[in-house]
Amino acid sequence: MLADDVEAAAFVDLFEAAPAALRSRLGLHVEHVGDATLLVAPGLPSSMFNRAIGLGLRQPATTQAVASIIDVYRRNGLESWWLHWNPWAAPDGFTAQLTGLGFTVPARRSWAKVLRPTSFPPERSTDLEIAIARDDQADATTKVIAAVFDMPPYMGDWMRALHGRPRWKLYTVTDAATIVGGGCLFIDAEASWLGMGAIAPTHRRRGAHGALMACRIADSALAGARYAITETGEPITDEPNPSLANMRRCGFETVASRLNFAGPA
Repeated sequence: MLADDVEAAAFVDLFEAAPAALRSRLGLHVEHVGDATLLVAPGLPSSMFNRAIGLGLRQPATTQAVASIIDVYRRNGLESWWLHWNPWAAPDGFTAQLTGLGFTVPARRSWAKVLRPTSFPPERSTDLEIAIARDDQADATTKVIAAVFDMPPYMGDWMRALHGRPRWKLYTVTDAATIVGGGCLFIDAEASWLGMGAIAPTHRRRGAHGALMACRIADSALAGARYAITETGEPITDEPNPSLANMRRCGFETVASRLNFAGPA
């Protein structure tokens, strides 16, 4: 439950942080159905920003709740969105109900939700410099992150709004004076969420991704969080997954293999 809760809280705050003009243009907003948090972004047709998190974790899911979730996305004109189903959610066997309601399994059928205590942060080395972004680095850092993830350019402006925002920290990765990556950290009481960590292809295989994780885990402990949490897509067949490998090297353990269901249009 904690692993999904902090992710949902981070994305709710991310949506709230979006510049007003961008929020209006993309139709960014959050709705709630029962215990599920619904991220809704009609102008950004990506399942990352259109998905339901947490259904069935505090109260047993029902077909009526799912029908209400479907209605939210239909009212917003979305044909592509996901509903996450955590294996700890109730009731058991509810995935058969989802299939019966028209949900399908996408190619990326599951995400690994990983967690580790913040005590005894790992030590990971790199020849690149990792630090909290300075004001004069924030724009370039978020532009690099957006470019690495192949996001629209305006996503850099959106992430830039997190710099200096309560509960958020923006990190920059530099090679001398050149910004080559970055990442974000969200602190929510006893848990932190590590997100949007990205290193430019030209500077990979130098330990920066793992060192960026280690730095954020250490800062989570300093901020009073007891657990650090993140997630990544689980491999499809035998594809490589360096992000998951780095997470494991940093001491993260999978606490849930969360299923993804593509919602009916």
